[in-house]
Amino acid sequence: MAKICTLTALLVAASAFASPSLFSSRVPYEPLVAKLKAGGGDASRIIRARSAGDLTRLQSGKRYKFALDRAGTLLIAPLPAEAANNEYVHPILAGGGPVRTAGGIVVEHAGGKVEKVTIDQDSKSYCPTLQSLDEAARTLERIGVAARLVVRLDRPPQCAGH
Repeated sequence: MAKICTLTALLVAASAFASPSLFSSRVPYEPLVAKLKAGGGDASRIIRARSAGDLTRLQSGKRYKFALDRAGTLLIAPLPAEAANNEYVHPILAGGGPVRTAGGIVVEHAGGKVEKVTIDQDSKSYCPTLQSLDEAARTLERIGVAARLVVRLDRPPQCAGH
């Protein structure tokens, strides 16, 4: 019995250090880059959130597209998701590479303070799972957003190629 408990403890500890699952884009990247450039967009405008303060650059209450890249960097489109001619799609945010998760993010803030962050997994290009949002929640906490302020919203995507 002691050996089983020890083995179980080792497996649980190992899973804590396991690499996160990655999701690959289901759409070709180069045509998306061309479309972004044709629309006057520039990848240098993508927000790389390194602190909770960076989230206050977003319009409060508006939904933006986000991706959490392989390295765990939170990348956010510079325009709200519903903005006209917004070509900042998830693969553009992630530079065409795999992601830990992707979807939408709504930040509610006032007076320079984040009051609530809602995240969802609605990315037709990557088709991440609801569980993958745990990675985004941990990243938000790491950059200074209290865990109690983060809400996960289940918005399963209609996946590309299906």
